[in-house]
Amino acid sequence: MFQDILRESWVYREIVEEGLEKGREEGREEGRIQEQQDMLIRLVQVRFPELLGLAKQQSSGVMKPGILSSVNLNLATAQTIEEARKLLLNISKDETKH
Repeated sequence: MFQDILRESWVYREIVEEGLEKGREEGREEGRIQEQQDMLIRLVQVRFPELLGLAKQQSSGVMKPGILSSVNLNLATAQTIEEARKLLLNISKDETKH
């Protein structure tokens, strides 16, 4: 009975809604991260296939889509494999700066 009364209160409904919204936002963020990680892997696979293992290793732990997006842009314009390698190796350094 008390639980029914509690569930009908505006406070309870608001708390539940806040929790649901937070969960949705976290899901969207995870989706953006996954999308950027996939893009990075595809870019490397097409342009610098020799670096595919390094790309997978370096991108797997990055949890900031902005960093991945920036690396993707730089990889798309990288002129040499060495330039691409440096970009990939610096991913973890970039993440600790932000």
